[in-house]
Amino acid sequence: MEGKRISVSPRPCRGRRVVAKKRPRLDGFVNSVKKLQRREISSKRDRAFSMSNAQERFRNMRLMEEYDTHDPKGHCSLVLPFLMKRTKVIEIVAARDIVFALAHSGVCAAFSRETNERICFLNVSPDEVIRSLFYNKNNDSLITVSVYASDNFSSLKCRSTRIEYIRRGKPDAGFALFESESLKWPGFVEFDDVNGKVLTYSAQDSIYKVFDLKNYTMLYSISDKHVKEIKI
Repeated sequence: MEGKRISVSPRPCRGRRVVAKKRPRLDGFVNSVKKLQRREISSKRDRAFSMSNAQERFRNMRLMEEYDTHDPKGHCSLVLPFLMKRTKVIEIVAARDIVFALAHSGVCAAFSRETNERICFLNVSPDEVIRSLFYNKNNDSLITVSVYASDNFSSLKCRSTRIEYIRRGKPDAGFALFESESLKWPGFVEFDDVNGKVLTYSAQDSIYKVFDLKNYTMLYSISDKHVKEIKI
């Protein structure tokens, strides 16, 4: 299973860290002849050629629209001060005519690609900190993975909301997923879009469970404290 894994963290604002190395300048990649020449003589031919192609691919891209997830007035009676702060966007998910943007603070907003206006916020609880998003194309819904201040940010909670309801501005019309699972650290939930499966790990009883991504029914479970990893 090469899916998207979200692990439990005791800190609500803790995000994934990606260290970007400084890339060398691509001087000399001015035309196709030099690109092919560099590809043939470079010790890393494929990488050099792909980097030059990427530069050409995005050369004509232009800014079409801007979306802002920050609401200075606050979208609800927030009880967490850091949710009111402007932070960088860490996830962008596109689902049909809606774009979802998740900020590092844990606030997630939905925008219409037709009107370019903000539809609603996905935080349905004042103390909800959304950690990650997953678009389930099997039933046209968005899955949010969140932690809550009332739970001391100790366990993951999943919720599924149909895109149709979000389009109507009703993010609270969703329903909870995997309520029987204790997803406390070091537990996790992993979504595998390719195989249509969800893998959960309950650290409390050391049980792995596999669910069907279409209807969220449990398919089977594996109970073994010596299991370290599962691949599908």
